[in-house]
Amino acid sequence: MHEVNIKSLDLNLLVPLEALLNESSVTKAAQAVNLSQPAMSRALDRLRHVLKDPLLVRSGRGMVLTPRAENLRKPLQDALERVRGVLAPNEFNPATFDGKIRIVGPDYVTHLMMPHVLEQLYVQAPNIRVTIENMSATTLLELKEGVIDLGIGVVNDGPDFSTAYHQPLFEDRFVCLMRDMHPLSKKEMDVKSFASASHALLSITGRGKGEIDRRLTEIGLTRKISLRLPHFMAVHSVISRTDLITTIPFLLAKQIKGDGLKVAELPTGIEGPTFTVSQIWHERFHQDPARKWLRSIVKNVSAKFKDEIALSL
Repeated sequence: MHEVNIKSLDLNLLVPLEALLNESSVTKAAQAVNLSQPAMSRALDRLRHVLKDPLLVRSGRGMVLTPRAENLRKPLQDALERVRGVLAPNEFNPATFDGKIRIVGPDYVTHLMMPHVLEQLYVQAPNIRVTIENMSATTLLELKEGVIDLGIGVVNDGPDFSTAYHQPLFEDRFVCLMRDMHPLSKKEMDVKSFASASHALLSITGRGKGEIDRRLTEIGLTRKISLRLPHFMAVHSVISRTDLITTIPFLLAKQIKGDGLKVAELPTGIEGPTFTVSQIWHERFHQDPARKWLRSIVKNVSAKFKDEIALSL
């Protein structure tokens, strides 16, 4: 492997290199760092010479990264992010902040919290650019790797977050949802009839089992999972047209109950499992003042949901 002599490397090339790796285009990279296209082309030539790798090669009508270039992306991004953090001023003014923020969370939490969060964000920082994404296996991994600014969800739902920061926001609990005409809707449901029904399982990864299954196993029962759903907000349409039943968060049930649906407490023996919704962030964002400001708004908004869980259906 070719070793780069750091003394011979012009550190001014690192920012153009980051842009080239992110954009896979000389023209777009030049625009991203306010260089002319000839200047960016010269920078690419110098980088190719120093790194002994073409970095970008033509493929069809565009350019693609070489394996060496792909391997450089994350370490270089982390290194430059730390440098920017060291050099950035400590003061933060939301009114002049025009940065980008990526937030990820399950769709029901997004539906529940984000209108209130965005209301405050855009009042305080009118130039902020926000991207909200649904929880998935991909975004969970990006959150763990420090690509996404903030996650809102259940810590144990995803990859190992033991090295990430997380702050509890509120607790929620599970209830049962079925259509009004479901055979179990007209009688008191016991744990055996619950287990023998056909179930839809809500899972952001589309795999695995949950706390309900663990509790059923403890009393010698299993349930039939006929459908796996990654999207919480799709459950209304599915359950209202089938004889499937599902367990959903209480706060989601409050939003969709009625309109041909019945919400019930879980039967004795498996009732009462709760879970904690937290905000989760990577170490690279822990001291950043813009992300601290974002987290403070999310924390303040979440306070309004704490007392709702104790309310009856």
